[in-house]
Amino acid sequence: MKKLFKTYETFVALTVILLCLAIGLRNPVFFTASNFVDLLRNSIVDGIMAFALMLGIIIGGIDVSFPAIAVVSMYLTNKVLEATSYNGPAIIPILAATLIGTLLGFVNGMLITKFELPAFIVTLGTSSLFDGLLVWLIGSKPVNRLVAPLEAFGKSEFFRVQSGDTSASLPYTFTFLVIIIVVVWFILNKTMLGRMIYAIGGDRVSAERAGFPVKKITVFVYTFIGMAGGLAGIVHSIQARMCIPTDLMGCEMIIIAAVVLGGTKISGGRGTVLGTALGLAIIVVAQNSLILVGIPSTWQRFVLGLIIVAGTGVSAYQALRASRKIAPVMTDDHPEGGAING
Repeated sequence: MKKLFKTYETFVALTVILLCLAIGLRNPVFFTASNFVDLLRNSIVDGIMAFALMLGIIIGGIDVSFPAIAVVSMYLTNKVLEATSYNGPAIIPILAATLIGTLLGFVNGMLITKFELPAFIVTLGTSSLFDGLLVWLIGSKPVNRLVAPLEAFGKSEFFRVQSGDTSASLPYTFTFLVIIIVVVWFILNKTMLGRMIYAIGGDRVSAERAGFPVKKITVFVYTFIGMAGGLAGIVHSIQARMCIPTDLMGCEMIIIAAVVLGGTKISGGRGTVLGTALGLAIIVVAQNSLILVGIPSTWQRFVLGLIIVAGTGVSAYQALRASRKIAPVMTDDHPEGGAING
């Protein structure tokens, strides 16, 4: 138990509980079944992107282009469906959008590894590139109504709950979030690939010396992020029942904050699925429930910013304490500050 309470995930879990209690005590509506289902529904798109992005941060990189990838994937797919009056299975356009995202993510990975450029700079550039090409080649006119198969899929739901005058449903799109969570967990905890991702994030030079295929793994990670971006984009349009090419742009900082709040080390080498789920919970609850305690919409971004700064500040403080514990110590036998193991 003592070890459990020292973990960062425990701290984040307690933060989630305290945040929920603070909101729920001010407004009991928060604790209704329909509100919790609504929070799950609102976490689907952000969650798909967050769990994939976690791999990129663990490996010691960053990707800020995934919102642009999501927009390009969903808008291009929906425009083609609209032009062809598509009436086939819903899974085909979902796979098509996912494939587009995969290809764009692969471009990111190749640019980063081929030219050995910083991931942040590459993805910042490709974000503008992808979005600019989309507007130039296709335009920016919204798709106000999806084709019938996607609209029908968007209305499909596992169940619906009623709480007083309000109701909420959990849509079939929640399945995609579960799949992403399971895949990421399996990669990180049950495969050699996961161990290599952690090793590269911990010390890239040592990983290269150990013979790990660093470049191939880096390409895989950014391709995976692109795939998740494409999936998140089409899921977003399905849930919204329309497609606006400006949607999702600018959400990268919130997604990155959710991952870092969950304890994923921004410099790489550390991160867990549980931690990211808890960090995502803080963001989703804060974004969707602050209005229940009477905080005006104009102040919600300010309060959300405070939560992010406080959470990331604690994470940085814990990392600093950990680094001090393993820092080299000075002794008479080691006047230059040589490290003493043990």
